[in-house]
Amino acid sequence: MKKITAISLLFLSALQASAEKKLSKQPAFIDFSDKPALHNVPPEYANEHALIVSRDETIDYVYEGRTVNGYKTVRTIWKILDSRGIDFLHSLGITADGKTRFINIKARTIHANGKVQEVPQDMIKVTVDANGRYKIVIAPEGLEKYAEVELMLKEIVPGYHSIYDYFQFGIPMLSSRLDISYPKDYAYESRSYNGMPKMTETTIGTRKHLRVAVSNVPAFKAEPYSFADLHRMKVDIRRHHYAFANYNDPSEIDTWDDFGRDLFDDYYKITDKERGAVNRYLSELGVQAGGDELENIKKIENGIKHDIVQYGYVQGAKTDVLDSIIAKKQATPYGYIKLFAACFTQAEVNHELGKAGDKSENRTDDNFEIWGYLDNPLFYFPGQKKFMDPLSMHYRYPLVPDEIAGGKGVFCNIPPKGVVTGRLYKMRTITPLSAKQTHRNVAAGVTFNDNMDATVDVSYSFTGYASADIRTALNVLTKEKEKDIIKEVVDFTEKREDITKYFISNDAPESYNGNKPLVITATVDASHMTEKAGEKYIFNVGELIGLRAGLYDKKERHYAVDLDYPHSNYDTITINIPKGYKVVNADGLRMQSEFLNRDLKKQISFSSDYNLITDKKNGDKLVVMVSEYFPVTHFPVADYDRFRDVINTASDFSKSSIILERVKGSGGKAKPKTKALAKK
Repeated sequence: MKKITAISLLFLSALQASAEKKLSKQPAFIDFSDKPALHNVPPEYANEHALIVSRDETIDYVYEGRTVNGYKTVRTIWKILDSRGIDFLHSLGITADGKTRFINIKARTIHANGKVQEVPQDMIKVTVDANGRYKIVIAPEGLEKYAEVELMLKEIVPGYHSIYDYFQFGIPMLSSRLDISYPKDYAYESRSYNGMPKMTETTIGTRKHLRVAVSNVPAFKAEPYSFADLHRMKVDIRRHHYAFANYNDPSEIDTWDDFGRDLFDDYYKITDKERGAVNRYLSELGVQAGGDELENIKKIENGIKHDIVQYGYVQGAKTDVLDSIIAKKQATPYGYIKLFAACFTQAEVNHELGKAGDKSENRTDDNFEIWGYLDNPLFYFPGQKKFMDPLSMHYRYPLVPDEIAGGKGVFCNIPPKGVVTGRLYKMRTITPLSAKQTHRNVAAGVTFNDNMDATVDVSYSFTGYASADIRTALNVLTKEKEKDIIKEVVDFTEKREDITKYFISNDAPESYNGNKPLVITATVDASHMTEKAGEKYIFNVGELIGLRAGLYDKKERHYAVDLDYPHSNYDTITINIPKGYKVVNADGLRMQSEFLNRDLKKQISFSSDYNLITDKKNGDKLVVMVSEYFPVTHFPVADYDRFRDVINTASDFSKSSIILERVKGSGGKAKPKTKALAKK
C-alpha cells in the first residue's frame, strides 16, 4: 500500500492558489468561517448520538486545454451529542477516486466553549488501495459533548462521464446541498431516488448549474438481509449531450455504445512488438492458438496470476506496454487487463471484456447510461457462458466475487479480429453459481468421555462463494495466522487451544476451476458444550452447524430482502451416546419451514430430522440431518414474513440442545465434571 505523507499533502496544498483562479465564483458557504458559531440542536434530535449539521458540495467543470477538469469542494460539519457520538467521530474515513488530485484537506474541532482546534497535518493520512483509490483517514482531537467537527476537501477531478452522490447516512442530517456548475454547451441528465428531490437546472451567465438541496434527512436505519445503498437517498447524474450553438447533432454522448468503444480503444489496440511478445509468452504457458478453449482460459489465467505481480502503481516508463510487462513481470491493473485481452485474442479464445457494478450499490439500467458504478472488470466467454475476474488475484475461472454475481455488466461487443457490425455493447447478467454449487457442509462426530466431556471430529466442505473468503485468507495470511482462520471456521470453539489438530485440502486458487471443495477437518475439545443439570446432561448440538441470527423483532419491514448469493447446505451430526444413557428430547430436533411460491416451487427452506440407531452393546447413535436450500435471493417486502419464518427456524435449531439421561438400572454414575461448565 502506497502512503502519501503529510509533507506530500502540504506540497499539494501549494496548488490551491493557482487552481482556485480557474474556479467560477463559488457560494459563500463553501469555506471555513473565520469565526465559527456553534449550531443549535433541534429538539427532535436531542436523543441522537451525533448529527450532520450541514454537508455542502460544489463541483465546477472548466475547460483546460483539451480536457475538462472539475474543481470540487466538500464541506461537512458534524455535531457530537454524547459519548457514542465521540466514538463515531473518533476517526473519519473517506474514499476517493485514484484519479483525484487533492489541493487541500483540512479539519478542525470547535469545542463546546467555542475554542477552535485545528487538526494537524500529520493526523491526516492518505493511502492508496490495490484498486488505486485514495483512502483519507482523519483523527480529530479534543472531541467532547456538543463539540463540532468540520472537514473540508478540495480536489481536482477528471471530467466525469457520471456522478453519483448519497444524501442519507447513519445519523440525521439537518441540511445538504449539491451545486454542479459547467459550460452551457454541456447537457446533463439526472435521476433522484428514495425520496430525494429532483435536481433543477438553471443558467447563470455563460454557465449552467444543476442543483439540489434537502433538509431534515432522517438517519438511515439499515435492515438485516438488505442492500442498504439501494435504499438510501441519492442522485445519479450523467452527461447526456453537447449543446453547442449552431450544432445540429443532438445525439447522446457517453452511451453504452461509447462505453463499448472505449473498452476496445483502451485495451485492444497494441503494437506488433507487443503482439510478438504476447505470442512468445503464450508459448511459454503451453497455449496453442485455436486449441481447447477451456484449457486455454485456465492456462492463461493461472499463468498471468502466477507470473505477473499486480501493483496499484508501477514506476518508470512503458509501465503499460505489454512486452515490458511480460519482461519485468509487473503491471498496473490497467496493464493486467490489457495483457489478458491480448492473450485471449492471440489464443483465439472467444471472449468479451466488460465492467460490472456492485449489485448492492446500483441496479444497472439499459435506459440510464451511467458509467460510474461499473468499476469491476470482467471477461465473458460466450462459448462457455461463464465469467472470469482478471484482477482478483486469488479467484479463478469461473468464480467471480459475490458482490458482482447476480448483477449486470456492460460488455464490449466489438470483435478483436473482424468487422464491427451492429451495437458495440452487450448488457449481460452476471449469472451466479446455482445454490447446489455453493455450500458449507458440516460432518461432525461427537464422543463423550467418562466425565461427559465431548470431543468433536468435524469436517467442513466449502464450495463456490462460501469458499472464497476463507480460501483467500489461507493464501494471503502467514502460517502463524492460519490457526486463527481455522478458529473462525470452527466457530463452536471457545479458544484456539480447543483445536487439537486440523488439516486443510484444496486451498489453492486453481481449485475453483473444477469447484473442488475446500475441506477443513479438525479435532476439537468441546467440553464447554456439555453442562450438568442434576442427574442429566445437556449438549448444545445446534452450535455445531454455527449459530444463526434470527429475525425475531416484529418491527415493520421497509426494504426488500436481498441475499448475497444462492446457496445450499447439508449437515450430518453423529452423536455417540455413552452406554447406559438415552436421549429424552430427540423429537425437539425435528424442525421444518419452507417458502413456496404460487406455483408451489420452493423458494427457500430449512429442515432438520434425526435417526436413532440402537446398540445395547456399545451405546446408541443419534444421527442428526440438517438441510438448507436458498436458490432465490430476492424477496419483496410482501414476502418478508414467510422469509423470516425460514430464517427463524434455522436460528431456533442452532440454539437447540439434547438432554442425556441415564437409563434406569444401567448402574454407575458419570464422574463429576472437574471444571465450570459454560452456560448457553
